[in-house]
Amino acid sequence: MTSTQNVATAEQKSRFYSFSLGWLGLLALILLWQLAAILINKTIFPSFTTSIVAALHLITGPIFETDILPSIERTLEGFLISAVIGIAVGMLVGHYKSARSWTTSVFDFLRSLPTPLLVPVAVVIFGLNGHMVVATIVSGAIWPILINTANGTSTIEPTMIDTAKTYGLKGRSLFLRVVLPAASPQIFAGLRIALSVSLVIMVVAEMLGGGSGIGYFIANAQQSFNINGSYGGVIILAALGWIFDTSFLMLERRILSWQRGTVGGSANA
Repeated sequence: MTSTQNVATAEQKSRFYSFSLGWLGLLALILLWQLAAILINKTIFPSFTTSIVAALHLITGPIFETDILPSIERTLEGFLISAVIGIAVGMLVGHYKSARSWTTSVFDFLRSLPTPLLVPVAVVIFGLNGHMVVATIVSGAIWPILINTANGTSTIEPTMIDTAKTYGLKGRSLFLRVVLPAASPQIFAGLRIALSVSLVIMVVAEMLGGGSGIGYFIANAQQSFNINGSYGGVIILAALGWIFDTSFLMLERRILSWQRGTVGGSANA
């Protein structure tokens, strides 16, 4: 067996070991949940199995179309808008020092604003609808993408840029063919964080001012003492977070297959 094969076998064993530990950790969490439900009170803290049954009822019922699907659409829409704006602005800010000097303080101020406080402003501008939720998501999810893109762009070796310019690359061609690939590991790290942030902000926005959605459903379920339904909604949110993150990692592995071992790359996932 060659050294390359040995390395590949060792990597496979390491991934299987990590995968197994992850599922064992999840099983331990489920057992703790079951035990806590027994010790506390199943009326106010339903067991994991009860919550799973409630989640299945929600998925197979009308709630899926009226609340769950709209939440998924809003999350993905807000994330995609944040990605487009964050990557474009981040590359410009990271590449041009003058732009960095002008915007650093502004960006630091804006990203320090608590996102829940922006919900009333979004309600006034957009009303109680999905556009308000999407706008709130963008206001929070854009910053991990923008900051990571700017940092990744600003740390590109100047010789790489100079070499590209000597070959006649400039403007859009320079950004698309040199800057974007070179900064892509950090960009994907920011995108992964922003995807999780988008899901969290979606729930908060729907709870505070949404007229529909899974967050809106959970808030109503809590107010009407539908404890099982609210925990079923929490299970659905956890499943959505896992699906989003797993799907993103699969895409990242494919796109950044040339960048194994870097932060945010597939080897670290």
